Amino acid sequence: MKKFLGLSLSALMVAALSGCGGNNVSSVTNYAYVYSSDVQNLDYVTSQYAVDHQVNANLVDGLLENSTTGELVGALAESWESNDDATVWTFHLREGVQWVTSEGVEYGEVTAQDFVTGLQHAVDFESGTAWLLEGVLKNFVEYERGAVTFDEVGVKAVDTYTVEYTMEQSTPYFDSMTTYAILYPVNATFLESQGVGCKLGEPDRTTCSFGSVDPSSILYNGGYLLTALDSKSHIQFQKNENYWDAEHVYVETVDWYFDDGSDPYSVINGFAQGTYTQATLLASWEDFEEYVEEYKDYYYPTLPNSACFGTNFNYNRQSYNYTAHTTDAEKENTQNAIRNANFRRAYMAAFDRVAYLTVNTPEEVAVDMLRNMNQFPDIVTAPDGTSYTELVNNAYEELTGEAIDLSDGQDPFLNKEKALEYIEAAKAEGVQFPVTLDLLAIGDQSQIYIDRANSMKQSVEANTDGQIIINVILQSYDVVNDICYRNQDPARTDYDINTFSGWSPDYADPKSFVDIYSTSSGAYMHTLGLALDDENDPSSQEAKAEVGLDEYERLYREADAITNDMQARYEAFAKADAYMVANAIMVPQQMDARGYVVTKVVPFTRSYSNTGISEYKYKFMRVQEETVTREQYDAAYEEWLAAREAQ
Repeated sequence: MKKFLGLSLSALMVAALSGCGGNNVSSVTNYAYVYSSDVQNLDYVTSQYAVDHQVNANLVDGLLENSTTGELVGALAESWESNDDATVWTFHLREGVQWVTSEGVEYGEVTAQDFVTGLQHAVDFESGTAWLLEGVLKNFVEYERGAVTFDEVGVKAVDTYTVEYTMEQSTPYFDSMTTYAILYPVNATFLESQGVGCKLGEPDRTTCSFGSVDPSSILYNGGYLLTALDSKSHIQFQKNENYWDAEHVYVETVDWYFDDGSDPYSVINGFAQGTYTQATLLASWEDFEEYVEEYKDYYYPTLPNSACFGTNFNYNRQSYNYTAHTTDAEKENTQNAIRNANFRRAYMAAFDRVAYLTVNTPEEVAVDMLRNMNQFPDIVTAPDGTSYTELVNNAYEELTGEAIDLSDGQDPFLNKEKALEYIEAAKAEGVQFPVTLDLLAIGDQSQIYIDRANSMKQSVEANTDGQIIINVILQSYDVVNDICYRNQDPARTDYDINTFSGWSPDYADPKSFVDIYSTSSGAYMHTLGLALDDENDPSSQEAKAEVGLDEYERLYREADAITNDMQARYEAFAKADAYMVANAIMVPQQMDARGYVVTKVVPFTRSYSNTGISEYKYKFMRVQEETVTREQYDAAYEEWLAAREAQ
């Protein structure tokens, strides 16, 4: 999974400038930008966090990757095919691809067995993305449970250069899943040299250093080597001269410099001084319009993206270390309210998401950023040509009797009159008002975090006539990061509402979003304060039933069981997405950060993808001496669109 930290500094400054096109040949061989969150894990097959993938995607290649137009193309695999019912997928590797050490010394050839090793290591070390293959790869779950040996799992090296995957059922989108890191290769000899606890089948984290935060703890077969990794200071990538596709790595050195966001002008000043390759114009600046005028011939808005951020509720709160609640009665009342669908609908109708986003984003871009379902609306198109958004709209109307438009870039929810109606309905169902909600917010870095939290507070309270009150609890970045983002213990979800996690799809199927709220395997269950079904927590089970998550799980499982009729499959998943919105189980909010950027990156010269981690690669990227003009960007954009349409 690509789990994002909401409002991370890199997001606020809109670091992603991916895409294709642009014919400019450039002699600039360095790129410099900023980062705000330290890498946690170089063990690429086990990490679930975007910050790690942004690094690891440049160090190791998988079977496939995305081109600059988003086409799925071979990386370590030269070719691939499936059988007729897409239950067996076969990948044929390039010969002669080399593993190298962090010093660039050749270690050995990449072989099919490395993909088997990588997957076994991922499961042995309880990969944060293991759920991706549960119910997909034959006997994968059984191995997790200890019921079979790994040689019974649906992956095998047919020969030195052929790797084969066997599915539990027809999986026509499996090739798009191979762009995700859990399916990346690991060299067994090197792995087991990193400590006795690294031995396959006998994992022990305490005695295995593979993938620790040390550049020498992994091998490389990707476009770059990691030559510096200094906490809250500097990260550096250097071109891997032994890379199999070195001719398409144009930028030889990539430098990231730590920036905590305390100075909102640091990046634009660095760009003006030639330190940084790009910058974002932030609407939160008092002199924003002056910068818009200064860069009027250069800035342009970044492209829409596939991520979705929103408000998650804590349905079973147990910790109150960070709270404004003063009595047990108040805590109980808030919990009862959160479990009430009409209360959640009132919150959704009261929250002015555009005002929230315009704290640091130009209004026209803020409106375009609105996302109205927990899904990338363009994830698929039905075989009959119906867009996925329209499928969800139809399912919502069938479920509620109300017509709605859940497409991006407009707000179908904000409505004070409806918010008050929902409050009256909640009162009739026993909810006592006013209701107070604890919201953790970062208070020791960028002012933007505080301003956005206060914007939410202002709109929700105003549009409910003070009947829903938001307590903004300011804490350090480290505290918020730990509790709201990295935490995997439902008992530590110390908030009532959380806006600090976002998601983007891992493969081209609606399941990639729908299953994150699965009661049995969902990556967001702990964010909701809930244990997974197999953890057998009675209070969590009660909450799931009361909130409607049990019904959501039923809809999800029903959809995922349909594998031979894509029209029926997508329509069934649309029912789950519509149910999520209708019951405000989570409140969809926005795509990942967008804004006005100025840059020297030649437009559309990075991998483009809405799934997997190819989008993070610096391969293909070119940098030019002069700032990109709007005219140059517009011409490249038209070329890019034409290329995508021609695919």
